Amino acid sequence: MSQKAITQKIARLRAGQAPRVLDLFAGCGGLSLGFLAAGAQIDAAVESDPDAARSHGANFHPAHELHAKNRDITATTPAQLCEELSLGPVAHAFDIIVGGPPCQAFARVGRSKLREVADHPEAFRHDPRARLYIDYLDYVEHCAPLAVLMETRPKKAL
Repeated sequence: MSQKAITQKIARLRAGQAPRVLDLFAGCGGLSLGFLAAGAQIDAAVESDPDAARSHGANFHPAHELHAKNRDITATTPAQLCEELSLGPVAHAFDIIVGGPPCQAFARVGRSKLREVADHPEAFRHDPRARLYIDYLDYVEHCAPLAVLMETRPKKAL
């Protein structure tokens, strides 16, 4: 993490500029909407589902088709994302990263469904979605945000 990038981000925010948000596993933009309502600007999103990506783009960047493009987090590096969207250097592009990596391989219901579908007692260990949080953390490492919000499954139902 570059101390210079962090210092510049803090200076921007102290000068009254809105925090810049990157939403990973964005869906149609539930987390983005909350951050927008709190005064942040949604600068980018990564969402693999084409319909959800189009919806997110329409909701937050209706005049910019590139924001409606679906992207696979395992195949789109932070540098590629920033270059595609003309956001500047990766370490300076975002102040906050938000997102909720898929939890099917970790949730009780998801695990039992995976066992049923794959007919294997530990099918969740072979589900490729179980490793997507690592790509999320890779974005955090490269983007050096000031804050991170990762939605996870609750330990227990309320």
